Amino acid sequence: MTEGPTTPLRNRSRAPRIAVVATMAAMTALAASACASGGSSTVPSTTVPPAATSTAVTATGPSSTASTSPAASGPLASTVAGALYLSSNDPLSSAYGAENGAATVNGRNYARSVSLRTDRGSIPTNDAEYNLERAWQTLNATIGVRDDSPVGTALTFEAFVDGRPAFTQTLPLGQSQDLSLDVRGALRLKIVVTYATTADTASYCYGVWGDARLGA
Repeated sequence: MTEGPTTPLRNRSRAPRIAVVATMAAMTALAASACASGGSSTVPSTTVPPAATSTAVTATGPSSTASTSPAASGPLASTVAGALYLSSNDPLSSAYGAENGAATVNGRNYARSVSLRTDRGSIPTNDAEYNLERAWQTLNATIGVRDDSPVGTALTFEAFVDGRPAFTQTLPLGQSQDLSLDVRGALRLKIVVTYATTADTASYCYGVWGDARLGA
């Protein structure tokens, strides 16, 4: 039996060898390419967009400052620059009442005055007594007959501190006098006006303690 021609073993093994050589050549080329690029392969980079940031805005309205004033109570309600005006407080007692407010004496107006009415018949003497609470040092005032009193009026002004005479002066219409009394440690102050005219000039005469005030 005659066999057909066969491919020599030398020729059959050449094809795998060629494939191996080609594979090795490809690997060598890849290695050379890697070396040429610095030994590192290029990885596609992914750009990540920055995260959105939120800003919290706080709306602040204009601030308001509340202005508070201390509540006025008791004698302190009438204290002005360290002085306590007698006209701002009712007296503890008064024989025939005291008028508080403006009064004109010898042509000058005194806005915070105590006026005591007198006459020859029914009110020969009038007074007003105040509680000093042992808190004051001085009493200052301008005394005189109120300008709307009749011509010929003369009045006597007196002050008593804790029952003791501290001041006395008689003044006719058209004259005035400043006074300053020491009332340190005193509890009571009494001011007195007495009718000092012999003639019955009119049914009213006013003795004024102009801007009478206690000082600390």
